[in-house]
Amino acid sequence: MGQNLTISFGPATVASAALTEPTAEDVTMPLYSFQYTPEHLAVGDKPDWVSATDGDTPSLRFPIRMMGIDAPELHYQGAMETTPGKYDGQFETFSANAGKDLEAGLRQYLTKKISNKACSRHIAAGKAAFDHFQTIVRKRLARKGKNGKPISPRNLFIMVSREVFDKYGRLLAYVNAAYEKKERETIPVSKRPTFNLQMLQDGHAVSLLIYPNIPKRDDLELVQSAVRKARTTNRGFWKGPDNLLLPYEFRWIVDTIKGTRKGPDRYCADLISGTLYRPQQYYKVQPENRLFFQKKDLVHALSMGFEIMP
Repeated sequence: MGQNLTISFGPATVASAALTEPTAEDVTMPLYSFQYTPEHLAVGDKPDWVSATDGDTPSLRFPIRMMGIDAPELHYQGAMETTPGKYDGQFETFSANAGKDLEAGLRQYLTKKISNKACSRHIAAGKAAFDHFQTIVRKRLARKGKNGKPISPRNLFIMVSREVFDKYGRLLAYVNAAYEKKERETIPVSKRPTFNLQMLQDGHAVSLLIYPNIPKRDDLELVQSAVRKARTTNRGFWKGPDNLLLPYEFRWIVDTIKGTRKGPDRYCADLISGTLYRPQQYYKVQPENRLFFQKKDLVHALSMGFEIMP
């Protein structure tokens, strides 16, 4: 009667169903010893299957989180178009209740931002940002033939950075219309920014730069300039009093109300002064100059030359 066991041959281990001599196919030969850095795999679990053209070329549909920007929320934790004021009351009393343990300076900074139906105002800004985004995409993808009639729209062009997926499994990317060579020669670069940058320029998003995804210096300056100009000229959601909660502020406050966070949790570096602020001091940095670091990446912030406030 055969006996199940495992037989070892040098560096390879072969599982056999019986006491039989292994064949050449059963033995895994050792790799030549060479130096290299293995691939770093990131997981995105949001794609839907569409089709395939052969055995290794599928077409997938998946959500993209436009990198480096943050637009007002249209729906978050139950606050949406149909229930825009879900947290209005809790925002009003936030400093005395869920946010009572926050630093005094942060609570003072938030005073005007969390009053006057702050949740409703934020969701309204989210709807405006969504509508604006839809409009610029349609406009930038549209093409006309020589006879002036519409032809097939432009394709999309995407670029990814070091961190490919976010924590929700969405692809992180810069997105733009895919202009043909002749178009790139005739349309100025300023007239064909990425959708990411245009949303900043039009004031319907604020920059959200999180290490390690930091644009190269020229692009970083474009981001800073876009947000600064939109903010100081009252474009998009910057219109009127400067009291709209920024998207990441809206989220951490809602999360704190719900008990899933305890205030802001990212360190914030000032791209102008080089100062690194603790999470509850981010407001001391102008929005366009903020570079965020997770606590686990604090060592990288220090090695990059930022100096933490005592």
